[in-house]
Amino acid sequence: MKNRIILFISLISLIFIFYFSLPNKEAKVVFCDVGQGDAILATYKNVQMLIDTGPDNKKVLECLSKHIPFWDKTIEVVVLTHGDSDHIGALNSLLGSYKINKFFANGSFDTSIEQNIYSQKIGQNDVISTNMFDFEVVNPPKNKEINEDNINSVAGYLIYKGSVEWKAFLSADIDKETEQKLVWQKILRQAQDGNGIDVLKVAHHGSENGTSEELLDFLKPKIAVISVGKNNRFDHPRKEVIERLDKRNIEIKRTDFDGEIVFKLN
Repeated sequence: MKNRIILFISLISLIFIFYFSLPNKEAKVVFCDVGQGDAILATYKNVQMLIDTGPDNKKVLECLSKHIPFWDKTIEVVVLTHGDSDHIGALNSLLGSYKINKFFANGSFDTSIEQNIYSQKIGQNDVISTNMFDFEVVNPPKNKEINEDNINSVAGYLIYKGSVEWKAFLSADIDKETEQKLVWQKILRQAQDGNGIDVLKVAHHGSENGTSEELLDFLKPKIAVISVGKNNRFDHPRKEVIERLDKRNIEIKRTDFDGEIVFKLN
């Protein structure tokens, strides 16, 4: 009898392991609730792209553990938009918990960081691809002339390559002037159907220096996501930004109100 019970438990364990080892066929994009910072996960069939890590508060690891199978300890692509601590502060925690196959960054990190990640430098017109997602870089320009982290932060389109295209614009911490240049210089492009992109990641957590009228009118986002901490000392998101979004009837989602924000794409 005892042997039968042991055999039964072993079979159940094997079934459990087999079930959770199957590839996850659900494509999704997750705006992790990391407080005052950015961390965005795009995942499909056990292949992940992570844009930024958020601050050093372990919250990105909590988010990843919900959306990556417990046995999958490899993240295929990590894009680091710039060197501010609210975007790369959890880098060491990430490296301690996951193997990262490829890092991409704007080439502005100091030597101490680069010795840990060996990132590939990216800029305007570069495309980073996984099995079902592309990240098309529109900023910074390859010949950037201004040495300023926010202006040179990596911004671009996150595109799901499913039967119906889904597109988000991830604006990192770029300012209004940079947004306007991207519009005026015809570097940005609209959604294929002409009805606007699906999601805009609001620049710099809702700072008044980002999310310009020109960008909103060109991209026509259906939803704006603001990655922001509760009761933050910067008073983000600013009233002016919320008013610009409301004026255009753009649905607003905020991590300080809604927690992590998940878009299921299948």
